[in-house]
Amino acid sequence: MAMTTGRDFPTAGNYQEALQHPRLCFTDVDLQKSEPELTRLRQPRAISGAFASVFPLTHTVTGHKYAVKCFTRHIPDQQSRYSAISDRLATLKDLSQPWKVGFEYLPDAVLVGADRYPVLKMEWVRGVTLSRWLDSHHDDRHLVDRLADRFVEMVADLTAHGIAHGDLQHGNILVADDGTLRLLDYDGMFVPALAGSGGTERGHRNYQSPIRGNGDFDADIDRFSAWLIYLALKAVAVDPGLWKNLHEPDGEYLLLRDEDFEHPTTSSRFPLLLSHANPQVRDLADVVRTLAFQPLAAVPALTGAATTANTTATTPRPMATGRLPSWISSHLDPAAAESLPRAASGAALRYHGRRVIDGLAVVILAITLVIPLMCALFGVAFVLGLIPIAAAAIGTWAARRSRAETAALRKQLLDLSIRRRAAADVVNATAAIQRDRAQLDLSEQQRQQQLGEQRDSSKIQHDRDIAQTEQNKNTVCNDVDRSLAALAQDRQRKLDEALAAERWAFVRAELARHRVSDASIAGIGISLTTSLADRGIRTAADLRGVRFTANPAGYNSQKAWLQLTIGGEVNVHGIGEKKAKELMKWRDGLAARATARCPIRVPTRRREIAEEFDRKHRQLAVKKQQALDTADTQRSQARQRLEGRQRDLTERARVAAAAAATAREDLARRMVGIQNAPAELARIDRDIAEARRYGRALSHTRYVRFALTGR
Repeated sequence: MAMTTGRDFPTAGNYQEALQHPRLCFTDVDLQKSEPELTRLRQPRAISGAFASVFPLTHTVTGHKYAVKCFTRHIPDQQSRYSAISDRLATLKDLSQPWKVGFEYLPDAVLVGADRYPVLKMEWVRGVTLSRWLDSHHDDRHLVDRLADRFVEMVADLTAHGIAHGDLQHGNILVADDGTLRLLDYDGMFVPALAGSGGTERGHRNYQSPIRGNGDFDADIDRFSAWLIYLALKAVAVDPGLWKNLHEPDGEYLLLRDEDFEHPTTSSRFPLLLSHANPQVRDLADVVRTLAFQPLAAVPALTGAATTANTTATTPRPMATGRLPSWISSHLDPAAAESLPRAASGAALRYHGRRVIDGLAVVILAITLVIPLMCALFGVAFVLGLIPIAAAAIGTWAARRSRAETAALRKQLLDLSIRRRAAADVVNATAAIQRDRAQLDLSEQQRQQQLGEQRDSSKIQHDRDIAQTEQNKNTVCNDVDRSLAALAQDRQRKLDEALAAERWAFVRAELARHRVSDASIAGIGISLTTSLADRGIRTAADLRGVRFTANPAGYNSQKAWLQLTIGGEVNVHGIGEKKAKELMKWRDGLAARATARCPIRVPTRRREIAEEFDRKHRQLAVKKQQALDTADTQRSQARQRLEGRQRDLTERARVAAAAAATAREDLARRMVGIQNAPAELARIDRDIAEARRYGRALSHTRYVRFALTGR
C-alpha cells in the first residue's frame, strides 16, 4: 500500500465508508477492535471541521472510547509538528487542571481506497463545549465566575510554558463534569520547538485579532482570543441577561463576533458592553476594543494580575479652567509667563511686555484721530481725513498681529482645524485601512500558498532526483547481478569441461592399455582383430562409438560403422551389428571401470579457470559497489539540495513574515488612532473653544488698551 503525501485527501464521506470495516481499514490493534458510533442511517458518525473529521469509536472488549481524527487536508510537516507538540505536553506538570488531552499520531493508519492516510488517536473527553455549557448554566453567576477563573488559570498554564493553542474558541474548550476545562484540537498549537516553522491555520475568525495574519505563529497568538473569551465569561457572570441578548442560538461566537470588534463604532452588540452599568464589564469591553487593533506582541497576557489591572488607555482630560495652555506659554518670555495668574478666569491671559512698535502704533493712531477734526475746522473734505485713520488702524492691526500671543493663537487654531478634519474623516480612513489590510491578507495568503507550492515543488524535485538515482543504481546493479549469474554458470561449465577432459584423459590412458587382440570378444578372432588393426582400431582407446545403417546387400539387418577416437568412421568387413555391439560392450565396460577409478584432483587448468572467474567476479562486485556508493552520494546531495532550498524558503518566509508583521503593526497603530477618533475629536473641539475664548482676551480693542495703558 502507498501512503499519499499529496494535497488530495479523502472527504468525510470517504472515511465513513472505510470506517464501516474497522478491522480492515485500521492498522492500530485497539482501533481494529473498536466500533464506530453510528447515525440513524447506520453510518459512522462524523464531527466535521475545516480540515478534518472526528469519529467516536468504542473498544468492543474494554469499552474504552476514542476520538479518531481523520484529516481531509494535507498539512506540511504534520508528523514532526505533532511529535514536537506531544514531546512538549509530556513535560508539563503541576497544571491548574487536567486540561491537556492525550493523543497519538499514527502515520499510514487508515486505508481508504488503495492508499493509507494518517490519523490522530485521541482520548475521548466527557464534557460539553463552552457555548453549550453557557446555554445551560448562564443563570448561575457563581458557577460562571468560577469558570472564568479556571479559564484564566488554564491560559496562565499555557503562557508559563511558552505554548499557544492557536485556535482558542468555544468549540475547542470543553467543560468537564467536574467543572474543569479540557482543551481540544492541537493542529495549530505553537510550542518552542516549532518556532520559525510557520502556522498552519489562523483560527476561528470570531475569536482572532483583526490584524492576525497567516504568518503569525508564536507564543502570543492566543492573547486577544483569551481576553475576548474572558470578557464574555465575566460579563455573563455579572449580568446573565447578556447571554440571551447578545448570543444567538447555535451562534459561532459567545457575545461578540468579528464584525463587532473590527467595527465597534457601528456594532450593535459592543455598545451594550461599553455602556454597561457595571464598571468591570465596561472596563473589560474597553480593553477588548483597544486590544483588537494592537500588535499581538503588545497585547498583555491574560493572567490573574492582568485581569485586575487598569489596562484601559487614559482618556485625555480637558484643560483646567484658567490654566495657561502650553501653546501660549511657549511663545512668551519666561518672565512674562511667570507673571501670569494660573488659576484665575479666562481674563488671566492678556498682553504682556509693551514694545516700541506698540507705543508707536498708538501715537500714530492718536495723531490720525486729530486729522479729521483739523479737516473740519479748515473746511477740508472730511473723507480725506479718514484715510490716515484707516492707515493707522491697519498699522495697529499689523502691530497686534505681530505679537507672539496672537501668532501662537493663529497657529494653534490652524493646527486644530487640520487635526479636526483628519479626526472627522474616520469613515474614509477606516475604509483605507481595511483595503490595506485586505491587500496585506491577500498578499500573505498568496505568499503562504506560493511558499507551500515551492516547498511541494522542492519535495517533488527531490523525489524525482531520488527516483532517478534509484533507477540508475538498479539498472547497474541488475546488469551486474545478471552478469554474476551468467559468470557463475560459465564458470561451472568450464570447470565441468575441464573435469571432463581430465577424466577422459585418464580413461583414454586406461583404455589404451587394453588391446583388442588381447580381449576375448565373442565372434572376433585373429582375422577380425587384424582387420580392425588395419583400420586403426588396436586398443579400446581407438574406438569412440558405433553407428548402424541399413545393409544394402540385404544379407544382414544392419551395417556397422565404427567411429574412431581420432575422427571419422570405418566399416570393417566381417564386423556386423552383433559383433560391433560386442566390441562396444567390451570397450564401454572398460571405460566405466576406468571412470570409477579416476582420482579427483585439481589440475592447473581448473585453478586458472577459478582465478579467471574470481577476477571477473571482483570486477563486477567493484562495479556494483561503485553504483551503490554513487547512489548514496547522489541521495545525500539531493537531501542537501532539498534542505538548502527549504532553509532558503524558510528564511524568505521569515523575512516576509517580519515585513508583514511590521505592516500589521502600522495598520494597528492607524486603527487605534481611528478607534480613538471620537475622543480625539471631542478634545480638539474643547481646545478650539478654549483657544477662541483666549482669542477674545487678545482682541483688537484689548490690544489698543494694552498699547495705551500697558494693561
